[in-house]
Amino acid sequence: MSGQYRLKIGARTLKLPGGTVDVGRSSDCWLTLDDDLISRYHARFHVSDDLVVLEDLKSRNGTFVNGEQLDGKITLHHADKVRIGHEVITIVESDSDEDESGDALRRTIGPGEDSKFPSLIGALVEKSLSMGKLKEAERYALALTNQLASAKVPVDHPTAASAVNCLVALAEKTSGGVWLDRVFRLHAAKGWLMQASVITRVRSALDRIPRVPGSGLQDYETKLRAMSRDGLDVPAKLMAEVAEISDAYGKG
Repeated sequence: MSGQYRLKIGARTLKLPGGTVDVGRSSDCWLTLDDDLISRYHARFHVSDDLVVLEDLKSRNGTFVNGEQLDGKITLHHADKVRIGHEVITIVESDSDEDESGDALRRTIGPGEDSKFPSLIGALVEKSLSMGKLKEAERYALALTNQLASAKVPVDHPTAASAVNCLVALAEKTSGGVWLDRVFRLHAAKGWLMQASVITRVRSALDRIPRVPGSGLQDYETKLRAMSRDGLDVPAKLMAEVAEISDAYGKG
């Protein structure tokens, strides 16, 4: 059955979903591996009910299975070891549907280390920003926010809080409205009530940003109104503040 295959990376075990699953350095990949030896789109797992096939996507440094470099595709079996960059991934076949990692969120993994969300990525963003490595900080922040794409988590979940903090920090550092747009889009998509501390930081960042591009701000304002109509307890102060920001920075 789909989902019986898992990837064991260090002390973590991640359940493979059915279909095609990309692995690489890009934050668009299902499994993002932060390793300079790994290509942006390095390899792809093709997962069916009773089969897992691994394909090398013409990566720069190759994909290795049980010590042999992969040329094209190969069918994987229980206990096979796949090496991508510095990472060694063991294929595990199991009848259990439980995710042994205890976390349904996808992972971004640094070379030779287990996933340590969200503190690890948050620290990497802060370090990159302090060193002036904006592109690197952006890559880490996007990887973190992508973890939330299909996860149902509350606004105070550690990964959610870290993702929002990283996006606001990028807006503050770069004076880039696009990062605030991502903050509002994320809140709109998840139906989160923006916390007062985040509103305060957003307002502070807007002192240096002429406008917020994109539709995130308007989407969030619309979402809050819909939530209120549906009987959810949306603070009037939050609705007023978002409307005020939208009028001042979301138009034109």
